Amino acid sequence: MDIKSINIRYSNGAKLAAVLIAWLGFLGMMGGCFFLYHNHDIASSSSYTEYNPFCSNFVTLVDNVVEYHVLLQSEDHIKSAEKNDQTTVGNLQRFRRFEDKLHALVNFVYWVRNTETGETWSNLKPETGNPVRFIQKQPTWAFLNGWTSDSSLPLYETIEDIRTVEDTMAGRPYEVYAAVAEPLQPGDMLYNNYKDYIRTKSQTDAAAVIAVLSFVLTVAAFVYLIYGAGRREPEGEVALSWTDTIYTDVYTVLVLIAALLSLTVGFTASPGIPDAVTLMLLAVVLSLDLFIGLSYVLSMARQIKTGRVFTNTLLYQLGSRIKAFFRLAFQGKVFKKWTLLLLLGYGLVNGLLFMLYATLYPGYYPGYLNATASLIIVLIIALNAGMLYFAARSLVALPQIMVAVQEISAGHLDYPLDSARMPVSLAAFAENIRSLQGGLQKAVAEAVKGERMKTDLITNVSHDLKTPLTSIINYVDLLRQENLENETAAGYLTVLEEKSARLKQLIEDLVEASKASSGNLAVTGEKVDLQELIIQACGEYQEKIQQAELDLNIKTAGTAVIIWADGKHMWRIAENLLSNVVKYSLPHTRVYVDIGTDSDYGCFTVKNISSVPLNITPEQLTERFVRGDESRSTEGSGLGLSIAQSLTALQGGKFQLEIDGDLFKVTVAIPLSKED
Repeated sequence: MDIKSINIRYSNGAKLAAVLIAWLGFLGMMGGCFFLYHNHDIASSSSYTEYNPFCSNFVTLVDNVVEYHVLLQSEDHIKSAEKNDQTTVGNLQRFRRFEDKLHALVNFVYWVRNTETGETWSNLKPETGNPVRFIQKQPTWAFLNGWTSDSSLPLYETIEDIRTVEDTMAGRPYEVYAAVAEPLQPGDMLYNNYKDYIRTKSQTDAAAVIAVLSFVLTVAAFVYLIYGAGRREPEGEVALSWTDTIYTDVYTVLVLIAALLSLTVGFTASPGIPDAVTLMLLAVVLSLDLFIGLSYVLSMARQIKTGRVFTNTLLYQLGSRIKAFFRLAFQGKVFKKWTLLLLLGYGLVNGLLFMLYATLYPGYYPGYLNATASLIIVLIIALNAGMLYFAARSLVALPQIMVAVQEISAGHLDYPLDSARMPVSLAAFAENIRSLQGGLQKAVAEAVKGERMKTDLITNVSHDLKTPLTSIINYVDLLRQENLENETAAGYLTVLEEKSARLKQLIEDLVEASKASSGNLAVTGEKVDLQELIIQACGEYQEKIQQAELDLNIKTAGTAVIIWADGKHMWRIAENLLSNVVKYSLPHTRVYVDIGTDSDYGCFTVKNISSVPLNITPEQLTERFVRGDESRSTEGSGLGLSIAQSLTALQGGKFQLEIDGDLFKVTVAIPLSKED
């Protein structure tokens, strides 16, 4: 049972439910508070007699009674008192309107008496008895005599209406009693005010309860979410969210800006009683505020749990970086400590000297300088001249270092770099470059040594393989001379003969490739007619090309192409390329051999269509044992192109290989002979 409760407590579903509860509770709390705010007069009153509309209507009715009976009195009085016909008509209309209004009242009663004549007016029924006593028994009543009031009605909320009644009653021999007769009966606005008050009062009580309960639920949901923020299990590690990557102080400022914007929208949208659209807008704004605030609070909770709430501030990060920079500076990893101190000291001393000069300069005698001021000027000039010299040396030494780096990157590892004449600020930098130069030299030496060892290993192993292979070939020849009658044995002997010959050729190619790549082959330069050599090689391979069902097309130059090269190496290059054509070309396709010149080079190009897709780069094809035929079903060794490239480089030529789909193209360029 405990395990289940723990899983529920930390599950994503429980957290989502808590978020929904917090949201609904927050909306309920804000809705209740909003309703109480707009009905605060009802919520704060203890009875309907303190209800502002009720008080206002009561005072208005008292004013109507005073105007009807004291001021207007009767139609005859109006007609006799007014000489202006328009004023008379207006007063007559008002008199009749007050008459109809007062006669229609059900719960408002009054009694008016002229203190000089004793004449009275009232809407009370005779069975009520003494009208004054009846009125004074009511909870809400008023007594007026030149405006004197002993009523319990809070008339201070309708002070303007009170002043109107005072002006009307002033200097007139009348007294007025008015009250609201209880219990209230349906039929007039006082009863409607009473019902509105009772209904709204019950709603405000319910709103207060809802607001309190919603507040409790919201706080409980917040506490739960904060307690389980970032955890999937009790005492487990706290998992951070993407919002935790935002700087804490930046996040706080953004949340405050969102809150200010929401307050602005809230005050703008709710100056009075809002409509349904405004309420929906406020609900959306408040919901956004809740989710923004909840995300912020939970992010702070996770960061407090992981102890990074302060370290994740932008100010802290900037301070840490500045602190780290100065630490590196004083450790000499960014620049030497004394350089920083020198710059600070230079600025400080320069400023102090200028301030001292300005203080000692005798302003009373323009153009005259005392000895101390002259000495200060000399010091200022010397200080700035020294700094200028130091900066000039640095500016001169920096290009030297840049040139050295450029030469080293170009492969000149022995380029001299003298740090003895450089300023101290750049001497350490130059020494580091020299150390790098030494490291590169050592690495290159190790690489050359490794390549030499690899070449020697291949050569030695190849020589060791040649001895048993020669014996195998000799014994195969001896068996061939025995005239074996067994056809199966003769077939085996043929296979041995073919495979041993292929193995011999492979070993020879391997040795030659090793020597060519390491530069151990001798090159005897002589004039060679490239065009004649290529045509002769094509002639010797003509039969093999026809057997491979290929069509050879040779394009020659207009004149002889004389190159300076080793004839044997050039023959091997041509032989390897033509052999490559025979082995890997697609049958029934054309092979093109073009011979010509290009600037200072004699060139020949071989183009053919591969029988298999060339899903390989040209650089890979020139590596050892790499073949375009990935199934390795042909007889090639993968060394032909590598040997041809190495032999071309030994003679100072250029070897270029291109692949375009299934089109294979190789160009060999050898320097032309400069002799006539």
